[in-house]
Order: sequence, then C-alpha cells, then structure tokens
Amino acid sequence: MKWIVLCLFPISMSACAGIEATKVSGKQGQVSYHLTCSEFNTSLEACKTKAQELCGGPFEVNQRLSHRETYPDSGDGFYMPAKQHLVVDCQSTAM
Repeated sequence: MKWIVLCLFPISMSACAGIEATKVSGKQGQVSYHLTCSEFNTSLEACKTKAQELCGGPFEVNQRLSHRETYPDSGDGFYMPAKQHLVVDCQSTAM
C-alpha cells in the first residue's frame, strides 16, 4: 500500500502543476484566453509560449486582468507555489 502511495504522489502533483487555459470572450468579440500557470514547474516564458500557441500568433497581455497569486508561509512545512494568471487577447493577423 505504501508503495502505491509513493508512486501516485508524483503523478498527482504533476496534475496540479503546469498550464491551464480557458477560452474567454474578449473585448468586441476578440478571442482571448485566461491562462493559469503554476510556478511549481512552469516559467512565465513557458506560459507566454502557450499563449502564442493558443492564439496562433501574436497576442497582448491584458495587464488590468492579469495577476500573480501567492500564498503565505503558514509555518507547517507545506509549500504552495505561486500561480501566474494571464489574460491574453489574441491579435488578428489579417490585414
């Protein structure tokens, strides 16, 4: 039983980390995404790379809606990595 717990723990932790993306409606019907990037194993640059992949090209970070979520150290030995929340507006490449 202990072996199963030890094997499943890293898998469960990796499921909580990474990049989560949700398509949202932007201003004037523009395609936008809300990305939540855990700093456990993902850099801000990796998050921006994912945004570029989702948009299929250039994008603009909405500074008003984007923020970094941090958790205080409770002193109990558990560490909660910060999360970066980015709202990106995809730029139209058609001219």
